[in-house]
Amino acid sequence: MPVELRFPGESDDDFKDRACRTGKIAHVLVDACMANECMQHYLADDGLPFITEESIRRSPVVRVEFEQAIAISDIGSALSATRNKHWGQGPQILPLKPDDWFYAKFVSYQYRTNSLYNIRFEQRMRLKELLGRRWRPLVEQAKRLTKTIFLRDLTKAQASAIQRILEMEPGEFWRAARGRKLVHLPPRLIQQEFDFDARSD
Repeated sequence: MPVELRFPGESDDDFKDRACRTGKIAHVLVDACMANECMQHYLADDGLPFITEESIRRSPVVRVEFEQAIAISDIGSALSATRNKHWGQGPQILPLKPDDWFYAKFVSYQYRTNSLYNIRFEQRMRLKELLGRRWRPLVEQAKRLTKTIFLRDLTKAQASAIQRILEMEPGEFWRAARGRKLVHLPPRLIQQEFDFDARSD
């Protein structure tokens, strides 16, 4: 069955105007994609035969922007991948920037500093780092289980580890792992380098 491009009740003039605007937008999206440095690199890569000028003109890579994050891919894939995301206002479909970097085969994401999604993700990663290899599975358990079940199944050793390492009660840990509470955690230590070649007079 052919796809009807005209809106119900749309006049010939309105349809022509909309088609012209759509064509101009498509040209902008394609031109920006072709000018992107990352895309130029992919075009020159013999290992990516599916990326061609024809494929770009047929389905350009774009920025699908939300209030808290950006998805970069072809329009269909980006909209599908972000359909159930809660990233604030959006989406807006915008052209690639010249220095946008993205994966050739996957939807790429950029999170803004105000992204609660990314803040919660980083908090879970930091909880795992602090807990270490032995206790880090507790983060995923807390994320997966209800508070009642998590606290019920928590062993004394696990509860002690949470309190000793993170200095928080198991109930607070559950809320932090679920992203329901943002907590202050010790910052990552950075190894400084000393210039041993520098000699004082």
